[in-house]
Amino acid sequence: MKRLYFLIITLLAFISSFGQPQQTGIIKSIGRPDKPGVPIPNASIKVRGLVNSAISTDNGEFHIYIPELMDGDEFFLVSVRKNGYELKDKDIIGRPLVYSTKVPLELLMVDVEQLMKDRARIEENAYRAADKRYKNRVDELENQVKENKITEDKYHAALMELQTNYERYLSLISDMADRYARTDYDDLNETEKQIMDCIEEGELLKADSLIHTIFDPNTVVEKNRAAKEEIRHNRELALEFINKASSDRDSILKDIDKAKEIDETCRNLSGEYLIRGDTLRACNCLEKALEIEKILYGEYDFRVRDTEKALNELRR
Repeated sequence: MKRLYFLIITLLAFISSFGQPQQTGIIKSIGRPDKPGVPIPNASIKVRGLVNSAISTDNGEFHIYIPELMDGDEFFLVSVRKNGYELKDKDIIGRPLVYSTKVPLELLMVDVEQLMKDRARIEENAYRAADKRYKNRVDELENQVKENKITEDKYHAALMELQTNYERYLSLISDMADRYARTDYDDLNETEKQIMDCIEEGELLKADSLIHTIFDPNTVVEKNRAAKEEIRHNRELALEFINKASSDRDSILKDIDKAKEIDETCRNLSGEYLIRGDTLRACNCLEKALEIEKILYGEYDFRVRDTEKALNELRR
């Protein structure tokens, strides 16, 4: 009886979520230098507040329906599990994520066996390279002293600097090996590729220098400022485009496909403004969408009524 009750509840939950907007996603393995990442089937994705886990399909896709959430709300992952794999970014568990029925969530996993092999290989190469460079440099300094090319003071100062760099290098090995083993080669820019090449070749100090270049606070602030400015500029252009395109009934009816595209742009912009708390601009965009839909479909079409309902809810 209990088993039958559980099956009925599960079936009802499935039926109630069918056709509802959902957070979609894909789960895949990271790409490596010799092979691209592939979808991971039968992985379980557990979300806080939901009883059942989502299970990825053969092509790695999954769907999460959280009845009380709207686009822009936060949700949290409790676990992502697949035998023989672990998450590339373990910190994603418990971190707030943005629920979106339009933007898929990508989860990357690492083959644990491959992870251990890559770590071991990088660490072995790094230790070997460090010892070789250290010995060669010591031999070079000793020869310079014997040939009176440097003084004893300079020799000792150079040895101290060599020892400091050697210890710094050794302290980087574990982190660099883990970074290399967890890097998704399917999504590398040129600088990140250089970093991976340096780690491969045992040039860890150079790799560390490149990493600090990427994450320099001033650079990050400047990039964020530029990105925000670009977003603002693009929104202004989009609104200008919408205003011009939606002002003429004849032009809308002349190119229906373009009008539908503008309608979708209006809706997307409205959603973005709503997420950011700008209700006034969200309403303005939705009003433009409503104007276009009335021309396209007529005032009594269900799409027009849905937009009117959404607009009225925003205005409250």
